[in-house]
Amino acid sequence: MLIRELFAADVTRDIPPVVYFHEQSPTKLQAEVSEYIITGGYPEGDPRAKRYGTAGSTGGIHEQFVHLLQGIAKERTKKGGPELPASWISGFYGSGKSSFAKLVGLALDGVVLPDGTPLEKALLVRDDSPRREELVTAWEALRAKVDPIAVVFDIGGVARDNEHIHAAALRQVQSRLGYCSKSNLVAEHELKLQRDGEWDRFLHTAREVLKKDWAEAKEEEQADDHFSHVLHAMNPERYRDPTSWIDSRAGSRTGAGTSVREVVEAIDAMLSMNAEGKTLFIVVDEVSQYVHQDEGRMLKLQSFVSELGQKLKGAVWLFATGQQKLEDQAELSNIGKLKDRFPAQLRVHLGTTNIRDVVHKRLLKKKPEMV
Repeated sequence: MLIRELFAADVTRDIPPVVYFHEQSPTKLQAEVSEYIITGGYPEGDPRAKRYGTAGSTGGIHEQFVHLLQGIAKERTKKGGPELPASWISGFYGSGKSSFAKLVGLALDGVVLPDGTPLEKALLVRDDSPRREELVTAWEALRAKVDPIAVVFDIGGVARDNEHIHAAALRQVQSRLGYCSKSNLVAEHELKLQRDGEWDRFLHTAREVLKKDWAEAKEEEQADDHFSHVLHAMNPERYRDPTSWIDSRAGSRTGAGTSVREVVEAIDAMLSMNAEGKTLFIVVDEVSQYVHQDEGRMLKLQSFVSELGQKLKGAVWLFATGQQKLEDQAELSNIGKLKDRFPAQLRVHLGTTNIRDVVHKRLLKKKPEMV
């Protein structure tokens, strides 16, 4: 017998060394979730449970999933909705915080894998602990109360010109809800047309002028030129030439991203127009690294969380990842100043114990008959 025949999984298989947040195709996700290890989930009294502590402090990945899902459900029951709908997901490099945030976000977004399995089902199956039903119950309880969609992104990978997190989030939400992804100026004006009752007319005119549907034209590199041309055809007195609209906005870059309040109002309007009744989850990776040495970014993030709570009352949630636990940071540091915006009952931390158990279960778990 060969040594590799002792193990439950092929120890010679290729395992990616890190999780790439931008890799979100169903094929990539199927490979990722098939390797995902949910640690913990041991009952009290089990010697293995002592390594993790309790949910909300350290705990295994099972405990942290349950803690987060139950925390969200409880916050939603508050009169007037959650004041601070934000979760801080922390863990040292290699602890799995990015996988945790990415998979829960995309599972909430309803991603279906190439074999037809919903990602949420594939994720829950990965919990083979004695307390698995606790996680299944927590997930189903939340899903019974919310109809979710999500945007999931690495802030370092999508930020433009050192923009603030709320501005980057706006662009991701615009794209997720079907607005032009090539130009945020076009996306902003698309929403204005919807709110003014001009959207159907715009779509009809676009087909006549561009000889193609706007759904196709808005994904082309010349989307802003196409948009300007259609506006000229709709209102030639205001836009005298096909390029009048785009020429009038030369040098503009941010559109509705100029303030936190404008961004939240735009998200609210987009949800009302395109996803009424949906609950949006905005999942952002590497937030601590992005705001660590920039007080302006930290202050805007604080404002973003507060405005989401005050304006949207639980219709939008923010998940942010970082290596540091907020409670371990000095009050005067940029990370420490975020404590008041990310409630303790919604914080998740993946301790270093998870690294040992992930390696053991992924590589060294033996076949039942070999134990």
